[in-house]
Amino acid sequence: MRIWVKPLLAAGLCALALNTPAFADGAVTVLTPGGSVRDGGRAALWGPASQKLGITVNEETTDEGLPAVRLQAGAGKVTSDIVFLSAYEAELGGREGILEPIDYSVVDKSKFMPGTTSPYCVGIYGYATVLAWNTKTYPSKAPANWKDFFDTKAFPGKRAMRGNAETQIEVALLGDGVAPDDLYKVMSTAEGTKRALDKIRTLKPSIAVWWSSGAQHAQLMQDGEVDMSTGWNGRFQSAKKAGGKTDYTFNEGVLATDCFAVPKGAPNKELAMKMIGAMSNAKSQAELTKYITYGPVIPEAFELGIIPPETARLLPTHPDYRSKLIVQDIGWWADNNDRIKALYEDMMTE
Repeated sequence: MRIWVKPLLAAGLCALALNTPAFADGAVTVLTPGGSVRDGGRAALWGPASQKLGITVNEETTDEGLPAVRLQAGAGKVTSDIVFLSAYEAELGGREGILEPIDYSVVDKSKFMPGTTSPYCVGIYGYATVLAWNTKTYPSKAPANWKDFFDTKAFPGKRAMRGNAETQIEVALLGDGVAPDDLYKVMSTAEGTKRALDKIRTLKPSIAVWWSSGAQHAQLMQDGEVDMSTGWNGRFQSAKKAGGKTDYTFNEGVLATDCFAVPKGAPNKELAMKMIGAMSNAKSQAELTKYITYGPVIPEAFELGIIPPETARLLPTHPDYRSKLIVQDIGWWADNNDRIKALYEDMMTE
């Protein structure tokens, strides 16, 4: 859920119509982040789906999906039919009344991992907050879980944590011995929140950096400036690939997703739902991994022989890791983000 501190809106929207059959019957507009996500979506998601359904797809590009939907809704002129959002953004958009409920009569959610679909959101891929470490600092015994991250006696060294409470509360409680199944139950109590913040307080003498971006925490590990860090699996893999003495584990990783949503008042709502249904299949999600190192949220994607074994092992939703992940409770964060953010910032500056 990498979404809480962002600029308001990317300047301008870039539109592109895909080549579709001459018999195309209708059109939808997809609001996409651009870059490798757009390229992969065009090749693996809406490209094949538009051919299958015989409709035209127009692409618009923005880095800020939810603000773009808010802007359209506020102006009373909704032009997008499908939008990429983080699951957290979709939760907020649903609560604000600016998203349509997903029509699960045309989208089969039974094939998805639990927690990767919601009333307003259909999962596309998952990424995880994980524990990374410097392999030079810990050459013989590597940290294996969040308890080890907080154990400065067994694993001395500099730490980095995010300067934003999101996922850091989860890892603190896991590091303090809370069972994954009880995590959000404990977080929902005042005692649980205090317990998490107090756990981080014990680590503050070893926290060298409060990171603020994926690029930053990846560079910290690549350059050996810290010995352990919280962060996103794809960024740590990039640091490792670039030659950094870095490794990471998916054990107790906190999984978040990006998803498809439909703005309230979308001009082609019914076609949009059909498109999401056509895009939501194992083959498309497997093909998407050729463009981005995020994990399919339809488990069957790993069974088709499309994803090379060496690539599959880098994805957080690989069958070997799935049972070790905690799917983030987006509803909890939507309810508590502002309060927890203030408490967390106070703790950092004490």
